[in-house]
Amino acid sequence: RASPTTPCPPHASFDMATLAAFTLAPSVAAFRSRPAVSTPRSPASLRSLRAQAPADPKKNNPTASAPSVTRVDTRRALLGGTMSAAMCLALTPGRADAKDGKNGVYFVSPRDGATVPTTFTVKMGVKGFEVAPASEGVQEGTGHHHIVVDGGKKFVEKGEVIPFDATHLHYGKAQKEVTVTLAPGPHTLLLQFANANHSSYGKKFASTIKVNVV
Repeated sequence: RASPTTPCPPHASFDMATLAAFTLAPSVAAFRSRPAVSTPRSPASLRSLRAQAPADPKKNNPTASAPSVTRVDTRRALLGGTMSAAMCLALTPGRADAKDGKNGVYFVSPRDGATVPTTFTVKMGVKGFEVAPASEGVQEGTGHHHIVVDGGKKFVEKGEVIPFDATHLHYGKAQKEVTVTLAPGPHTLLLQFANANHSSYGKKFASTIKVNVV
């Protein structure tokens, strides 16, 4: 038995690196082969992790997740709505503008060249304006009908006041259908629209027909 002061024999000598290799190798092998074990987390720690997680960009910016098809469909829908509205406006006559060629008056009956009895019914219509009683006063886009019998004119000049006599028939109560009595023979009827003061709306609001009374 060697004493504590006796040096190790030559065959038992080794360095520190060799010792470390023999000592750590089993521990590392055991560590690598050990299966991973998940540590259960408390509900409080899970909530904390969710709070620290980065926000979903799709939730913060909904348009980022919207497909391009949706935007195209929206534009098409808006375009379709605009076109529908424009068509509705185009089909709706204006009230006050008499220069667009669409406003005016017309005979519903009788027709031009018709043969009628001495007492017959006349039906009148107007486009763009509204028929209103003269008692309501002058209002933009409103007026009432007048019939001029054998007046020799195709219209009463705009702004001219239609006179009151036997050949100028006024319908200031907003009549659209009236009874007219004429002597037998050919006659010319001028339908003229005018405002509450009987001031003519002119050529655009005049219509003429011929009838043969028997």
